[in-house]
Amino acid sequence: MLIYLEQQAKDSPVAKAILSRFSDVNVVEIQHYKNVFDKKIGYPTEKCLILAKSDRLKLFPVPENYGYSDAKAFFFVTQLNCVFDCAYCYLKGAFKNDFPVIFVNYPDIQEELRNKILELRDAWYSGKIVFYASNYSDLVGMETLSWFHQSFVPFFEQFEHVLMETRTKSWNIQSLLDLGIVPSNTEIAFSLNPQDIIDQYEHWSSPLQMRIAAIKTLQAKWWKVGLRFLPLLPVPGYLEIYEQFLRELCQEIDIKNVNSIFLATLIYNKQDWQAIQKKESDFELLKHLEIGDDGLVRVSAVIRKEFDQLFKKYLGEQIRWDYI
Repeated sequence: MLIYLEQQAKDSPVAKAILSRFSDVNVVEIQHYKNVFDKKIGYPTEKCLILAKSDRLKLFPVPENYGYSDAKAFFFVTQLNCVFDCAYCYLKGAFKNDFPVIFVNYPDIQEELRNKILELRDAWYSGKIVFYASNYSDLVGMETLSWFHQSFVPFFEQFEHVLMETRTKSWNIQSLLDLGIVPSNTEIAFSLNPQDIIDQYEHWSSPLQMRIAAIKTLQAKWWKVGLRFLPLLPVPGYLEIYEQFLRELCQEIDIKNVNSIFLATLIYNKQDWQAIQKKESDFELLKHLEIGDDGLVRVSAVIRKEFDQLFKKYLGEQIRWDYI
């Protein structure tokens, strides 16, 4: 294992805890994480990690028509890059290499979140505030290393009408159960696709049945669980494939007790679309997308409507779309 340790991060309790989990690790101190992260790396990065301090705390308003439309909503970043390798993922074009990065200054990030909540409340906004945590990494998949949820789930419990959503393709929920609480302000949202699509496009991620088992376990423990059907892929025979998938899913999961359901097809901004095409030249579906009036590149409106009708048939009107 090779760990690049930023000098300003080496005294962090989180960094020390991560380093203590490895008996055989080569630690290389660096001045700034971008000295490594912003370079094209020619050697395998699977057993490499960067521990850094976020010197520019990352908290961004979400785009229009993303997620919960009845809330003030923001992305925040504690990690970069993902342990899974999904062929369609926009992260393939976002960074110069695949090194996972963990920003270990959790207290600073939490202070930024607290300030945003207080700022909105001081401005007399009393509605729901949502923070999306997983847009640059699968945090559940990294939990046994980063202990993200161990720190942030209790943090968000301090507030009213606040929700943190983490999206995942991982079944590894034991560390969540080990928290010993049933949080009111955290939603674990599982990305789901038919197993054939997982096999072909979602490399290294958990099998569908293991994700379903994790969902059922969390539901039984009264956690807030969300379902994220994204991206819906118009592979040959997609309507029949997804109908069979939904029919079987509804037999296994208690849909009535799902906290939220969101759908999305393949969608990119133009820059990410061009970048991912260079890295995934054999991904045929990328060649059949349309550039909309809003500048986003997505699956055609006709196909989106077909998916919408199919999912409403099985899941009802409670479904919502990201970027319809």
